[in-house]
Amino acid sequence: MQLHSLTLKDKPIFDAYADRTCTRLSNYAFAPIYVWREHFQFYWTLLTDYLCIFAKQGDDYFMPILPMPYKIENRDYLSVVREVSQFMLASNRNPHIARIENVPQEMISSFEKNGFRATLKETEYLYETEVLVGLRGDRYKQQRHAYNVFVTEYPSAKLCPYTTADQNACPALYDRWCEMRSEKSDDPIYNAMLNDSRSAHRIGVSHADALGLIGRVVCLDGEIRGYTFGYPLNVETFCVLFEITDLDIKGLAQFIYREFCKELMGSYKWINAMDDSGLENLKRVKRSYHPIQLLPSYNIA
Repeated sequence: MQLHSLTLKDKPIFDAYADRTCTRLSNYAFAPIYVWREHFQFYWTLLTDYLCIFAKQGDDYFMPILPMPYKIENRDYLSVVREVSQFMLASNRNPHIARIENVPQEMISSFEKNGFRATLKETEYLYETEVLVGLRGDRYKQQRHAYNVFVTEYPSAKLCPYTTADQNACPALYDRWCEMRSEKSDDPIYNAMLNDSRSAHRIGVSHADALGLIGRVVCLDGEIRGYTFGYPLNVETFCVLFEITDLDIKGLAQFIYREFCKELMGSYKWINAMDDSGLENLKRVKRSYHPIQLLPSYNIA
């Protein structure tokens, strides 16, 4: 199997196959894979007109997504999945690393019938954009209050498009945010996740245009105090990839999220806020916005 290193120049190839893949799962896009390139080596190949993406960690391969476009109950597609699985098992020193991640729930029964084992990986949160903009009713009382506190304190604040002039300020804000988060937690796994995400934010911010990311920042007193980046997954769904705000400013997180959704409302019906990384505090926040649907994804091996 001939593998090619995945580079920014390959994004049009990736996009062509992603466009033929009907899914609401956030990882079936170029940006959320490429931003992790300092942690994994990524490769691609074509097998009978299916795009296969591999990630290599040390000496071992896994696949961050299914071959695209994925097809349910298709004999040719199943053959490709078996071929890439055998390639990983034959290539890896550790066979337990060989897996395909981010398999949507509707595919699981088909794979299990054909001898694959499925395990739940994570759950993503899908919202209706119009609801996130309106924040109506008692169930959004807390978010509305925080938003109103912020706009009262900073009446001239607004969401501005990210530009290359902000390239250094955004990672600097992430570093301060990370330090404050670390001070409040002695969980080594959580702190390792914070450090791992630092390079993903830096790569995403520095290559935003090439990755097709839409970025917005909030400046207060001439300094960036919040940023958010995301990407269109399809014609109806927009994914929020990053959101970082100054933790000392009450209501800024609610402000930046709501204002970004206001911009997106005319174009995208759904907002995918991705998963909660298994963190209870993040799970509480995402559930407090009352997702319209939870999207489980699985690993198969």
